[in-house]
Amino acid sequence: MKNVLLQLGYSSHRKLEAIAEFAKAHGWAIAFEDSSVLPLGWRGDGVLMNLRARRPQLADFAQKLAARGIPVVDLSISRPELPFPRVVGDHRAIGVLAAEHLAERHFRHAAFFAKDWTNVERLRLEGFSENWPGEKPLALVWRNECGAGEYDDWPALDAWLAEKLRAAPKPLALFAFNDSQAARVLNVALSAGISVPEELAILGVDDESIIVENQSIPLSSVRHDLRRLGRESAALLDRLMNGGTAPAEPILIPPAGVSIRRSTDIVAAPTKELRKALALVAQHIADDYGTKELAMDMGVSRATLCRMFSKGIGTTPSRELLRQRLGRAKAMLGQGDAPIKAIAAECGFWDSAHLTNAFRMATGTTPKEYRLRAQAAGGGAIAVSQPVKS
Repeated sequence: MKNVLLQLGYSSHRKLEAIAEFAKAHGWAIAFEDSSVLPLGWRGDGVLMNLRARRPQLADFAQKLAARGIPVVDLSISRPELPFPRVVGDHRAIGVLAAEHLAERHFRHAAFFAKDWTNVERLRLEGFSENWPGEKPLALVWRNECGAGEYDDWPALDAWLAEKLRAAPKPLALFAFNDSQAARVLNVALSAGISVPEELAILGVDDESIIVENQSIPLSSVRHDLRRLGRESAALLDRLMNGGTAPAEPILIPPAGVSIRRSTDIVAAPTKELRKALALVAQHIADDYGTKELAMDMGVSRATLCRMFSKGIGTTPSRELLRQRLGRAKAMLGQGDAPIKAIAAECGFWDSAHLTNAFRMATGTTPKEYRLRAQAAGGGAIAVSQPVKS
């Protein structure tokens, strides 16, 4: 039996589950320690660690273990200068995927938000910025702008972020470092009177359901493939404990797609009037609501409303209403087991047959088939058709 230490600090349950499943299958005895506790007297066969940039004592501990011939696998790339074998997310690819997802929604202005600034944040921002087709994204990094002693001052961070968001051009697509920070952006924006997603679309990373699905506006997220990361890191450690050689380069785990929820389920609108119209469409998805009702609520004629949509986002009010209804249906299909009939009613379709026909025409698949694919991919809406077009 191999004795393996997991010194991973805060980690996703999906990553830990994959490691635990591997450990059970391979006869490991695993022990958990908090990242701030260093078990200096520990004796064992191998360690899985997150070598965090601001925890130098972890690097010292890892080096002592390596000097004793105990394999250490790093599940982070915060300290790339340290010569340890690694299995890590492809953070640059995560940034690339975020840029592609938001650019498909025809945003011209973008921003990246992170509380800290380490090699991981740098890689995600580089992937995002280098693949953004519009103006260079704003880099909103609190670590680089906060005053002495302010880094952990939440009111100071919120005030700074609110000021930056108010001053940024609209509509704005924002890529947050992770889901927790995406939720922070959402709450600050709503408190500042900024509408989401009409003025500010928000995309996180990790697709942690406990965070993204329980906000006032559910958050879209890049699916960091944490189960695969956990499984492959455990497999590498097992190989090293059995005398294998370490790979020359880090093993990079690519992202598994984007779970699309309300926070980015929008086509960027260039005017306040059109953003108001899009917000009204979102409010009435479940209602018997169409171009006539929208024009009345906007106080314009149907012809004027159609010109507004055509000029602003290249579509019609009825097509945008259908797009939003299908978007909500996709999210519901990926997040639970509600009957198709109930989803149809919640999304403004006459019945399940109406939903199925509209869904097949838009995606090439049925709601039932889509649900199976979405749930197999980890929940949330998934892209199965052509990118959103304006």
